[in-house]
Amino acid sequence: MEEQVIGIFRWIHIAAGFIALFVAPIAMVVRKGSDQHRLWGKVFFYAMAVVAITAIVVGVWKNNLFLAMLAVLSFHLVASGYRSLYHKRLHEGQKPDTMDVVVQGTAGVVNGGLFIWGFVNILLGNRGSGTILFLAFGLIGSLLVWRNLQRFYKRSHEKHEWLYAHMSGFLGGYIATVSAFSAVNFTFIKPVWLQWLWPTLVGTPLIILWTNHYRKKLSRGRRARDVVEVRIK
Repeated sequence: MEEQVIGIFRWIHIAAGFIALFVAPIAMVVRKGSDQHRLWGKVFFYAMAVVAITAIVVGVWKNNLFLAMLAVLSFHLVASGYRSLYHKRLHEGQKPDTMDVVVQGTAGVVNGGLFIWGFVNILLGNRGSGTILFLAFGLIGSLLVWRNLQRFYKRSHEKHEWLYAHMSGFLGGYIATVSAFSAVNFTFIKPVWLQWLWPTLVGTPLIILWTNHYRKKLSRGRRARDVVEVRIK
């Protein structure tokens, strides 16, 4: 009975992962802020939520803490990107809501745990792929939490900072989806840690280029509504 229940969660996890993998590119190519963009963005968000919940359940049940903690890390990216839509008045002194504190606080604890776990194992001489992944994902996740919290408390903000945060959060979540797909299907890539990390190594520069593309458009005096369909929540 136990294995059947876990099997159901695993299949739900796989199905939601495939949905997230294939609908995200649709949201990327349609006009930003349009009804189509919002529709496919929401499908991606909720698919990632299901991926995270099922991964946590299976990870805890199977005593695979790495799977559970990685699920929190990946969903933190998407959740941060989604919450940024509510942060369109940062430049006017907007402060974080309770939900923002919960999202960033939970991710901070989990990512900090991943990093400490990896760092301690490095000190103990354990330098296998698992240690590298814990250290890398923990460090990346912790830096992202710091960056997200910094947005609320730094002295000056760009007016369209919420847009860049939204893009980087959702694109980062998509990288996490590709990473999981790669780890399961691209086992020919060696060493093992590279199966997980190559999407980050390739995708991070692309995210920077993409957000800078929009930053340049807006810095040239173009109104945000001419670039994306802005809706203040």
